Amino acid sequence: MKIFIAAVMSVMLFACASSPTWEGMSEDDIAQWKANGFDARSAQVWHRGGFNAMQSKAWMEAKFDVDSAKDWSEEKFSADEAANWSQSGFELDDAVEERSKGLTPVKAK
Repeated sequence: MKIFIAAVMSVMLFACASSPTWEGMSEDDIAQWKANGFDARSAQVWHRGGFNAMQSKAWMEAKFDVDSAKDWSEEKFSADEAANWSQSGFELDDAVEERSKGLTPVKAK
């Protein structure tokens, strides 16, 4: 019986240890993430990507994952700007080139 209890306890400790946590975030940060609809797992992914809760929500609402949001953000696009370019059929490199010429995509009505 002791072996069974020890095995169950080991499994429970391992499961708890592997669960995403709010580690590295202040209580205010956690509140912001939760207020913007994030759980610990998704908050940590976006946080590691360099985004705060409000930025992450904007990028998600614009239909970007963290990797593509990071790429567009590094080129100084906001979530709205990136969505406009992307929805107009532009890949990031093309959007950067066209924007450098002073152009913007035409918004569909």
